[in-house]
Amino acid sequence: MTMNRRQRRFLILCSPLLILAGVLLLLAVLSLSWRPVVPHPVPLAEEDFRQVEQLIVDNSPERFQQQGERALSLDDEQLTLLTAFALSNVPQLQHIAVSFNIDGDQAVAQMSVPQAIGPFTIYLNLHARFAQDQGRARLLELRAGRLTVPRSIMRSAERLAGYRLETASAASQELAAIRHSVLTYQLGDDQLHLTLAWQPSVLSQLRSQAQQIFVSEQDRQRILAYHQRIAEIAIEAREVRRQVPLQSFIPPLFELAHQRSVLDGADAIAENRALLQTLSFFVNNLPITQLTGDQPVGDLANASLPPSAPSMIVMLHQRNDLALHFVSASAIAASAGVTLAEVLSNSKEVYDARYGTGFSFSDLTANAAGVALGEFATSTQENAEHIQRLLMETALETVYMPVPRTDTDGLDEATFIEKFGDRDSPAYLQRLQEINDTIKALQLYNTDPLPESLTTDQA
Repeated sequence: MTMNRRQRRFLILCSPLLILAGVLLLLAVLSLSWRPVVPHPVPLAEEDFRQVEQLIVDNSPERFQQQGERALSLDDEQLTLLTAFALSNVPQLQHIAVSFNIDGDQAVAQMSVPQAIGPFTIYLNLHARFAQDQGRARLLELRAGRLTVPRSIMRSAERLAGYRLETASAASQELAAIRHSVLTYQLGDDQLHLTLAWQPSVLSQLRSQAQQIFVSEQDRQRILAYHQRIAEIAIEAREVRRQVPLQSFIPPLFELAHQRSVLDGADAIAENRALLQTLSFFVNNLPITQLTGDQPVGDLANASLPPSAPSMIVMLHQRNDLALHFVSASAIAASAGVTLAEVLSNSKEVYDARYGTGFSFSDLTANAAGVALGEFATSTQENAEHIQRLLMETALETVYMPVPRTDTDGLDEATFIEKFGDRDSPAYLQRLQEINDTIKALQLYNTDPLPESLTTDQA
């Protein structure tokens, strides 16, 4: 059977597409697999989080505001743990599994990335081999499944990634600055050794830029609305005193959130998140433009920015530090998740025990209460509206923050070890459980109507 001219022409035209399809199919077969080389990540345990917290403290400078070099050494287990912790805090990356193995001055990193195709799941398995070369750790080999990536492509990809990082947004440029702050990276003695140029100003700028990346235009409008209400309350309160209780802000702000959510039909979860973020910036005396940028947006595009809220000392149970811990933890839990909020808060207390004012269980109580508020206020629409109704009516701080015990505050590291041993000891864990039980018992997290006694100022 012979082909006619039209069939031959059609075959000639389709040949490149068939060849391309065949090449793509071959690449898929070589690079993808039905099984992961690294098992699916399991949720980190409590002891894992405490190890992450200790790593943060052990590798922090004694004074965060001082610039200088820091030496950091990590073994493969620590590197794997820190990577797993970082991935677990990014929803889009939580299913990626990574492992490291460092042997002398050689290292192997493996990654399994699941890909869903209909009812099936296949895996992109990456295998990277590093070795000490010319005084630094270098990537010598990269494989995707059974497909080896040519070294020229690896180097070109590295250069392209660096170029795009430095020529993209302002936030990306800050990331590039941090990348350049790694002065040396070497493999030896079964560890990865880093020398960092510690620059607090770069980290501060990155925090500002990174928060703007995840704030949408709608979020910016919400933040400006809450900032305006905070400014009005603060300006009025300043005429009387510079120290103002957090309770002066909680009911009116959640009343505004209730109005915007229930009456105006807005997203209650998004409203609560914006409220807590804005309140955190005010309590920590940070400029709101770090969240919103310098220009008004949306419906406020033709208006000026709201008046700046005056600097004030905000108190919770007559203590400024409790207000800082409570509001900061609630904002982090609402925007970045409970795990990150808890690790950062606990790390701060361990750091204070070693270098600062001492370990404080009352600060931990404020952290835990703030995390609980941030989590509950952004968990479901029903819970978000429930929180709004209760907090817009309450007149008591104890509705959202129990009075903490102060009998074991200000413990330096040596005293902490003498009283509790370490943070895995039964005595320490029991104290944490007592704090958590006290917070769980708060009426705020009960969906029944708020008793009238809690909406009456008994002061």
